Amino acid sequence: MAVREIYAQMCRIMAQNPNSDARFEADMLVEFVLGRKRIDVMGDEISENDAQRLISCAQRRREGYPLQYMLGRWYFFDMELMVGEGVLIPRQDTETVCEAAFEVINRLPAPTVLDLCSGSGCIALAVKKYCPHSSVTAVEKSDEAYAYLCKNKEYTGLQVSAVQADIFGFEKNQSENSADVIISNPPYIHNDLRGKLQTEVKHEPEMALFAEEDGLLFYRYIAHRYRNVLKENGYLVFEYGFDQQAAVKNILTEAGYNIIKEIIDLGGNPRGVVAQKSILF
Repeated sequence: MAVREIYAQMCRIMAQNPNSDARFEADMLVEFVLGRKRIDVMGDEISENDAQRLISCAQRRREGYPLQYMLGRWYFFDMELMVGEGVLIPRQDTETVCEAAFEVINRLPAPTVLDLCSGSGCIALAVKKYCPHSSVTAVEKSDEAYAYLCKNKEYTGLQVSAVQADIFGFEKNQSENSADVIISNPPYIHNDLRGKLQTEVKHEPEMALFAEEDGLLFYRYIAHRYRNVLKENGYLVFEYGFDQQAAVKNILTEAGYNIIKEIIDLGGNPRGVVAQKSILF
């Protein structure tokens, strides 16, 4: 049987999942299993074992298992990062938050940056790559996610300090006025939405998705408890859910920050904010 026949079967199977870009994902899976791009192997004969692997992958995608977990890797900007069960999958919308952070960080001399709830390390590693003069620390609590953070740090060769710690209390070990920028894409989904999410998202770790206090717990804690860790006029950069813009802005204002920039994602939705610590608070 030729690869093109298996490829056609895969596309038909994955098209049954409305969240699957069947042709694109079939291309990715063929390259992953066969080690060559689909266009280069379409006329080749395929072994029964490889054919079974590809059909099995397509069936898993039909049921909503994330493509990224099957591949074991995903791209963030132009970095290839390792991912798998237990770590949040890097998303393109987070790149827009990073770009806003880069603008701030690249204006500062030798800035110190904290990435809280780092997960795979995508934000911390991107900051170090695109703001090489910065000193970056990535903080993650989960054993599974921290393992991926360390793997990605080693794989990319980027000099980021990885710390396994709970951000609820980590601030107590930090010196006052020690960070120029704090970035966080924390868990922010309301607990009431458990069980109602897209099938693919349900495979990602709940620890990285859901938060108490209507999804706002981490924003309140970081804005208030990490305020003294920030230097005077230091910056706090948050990613949040598209419907949390007003709530997060209120939290930041009450905690003594000035809103510098509101971040809009590629879909035109509110996705994050850059705030600056007010010295008049």
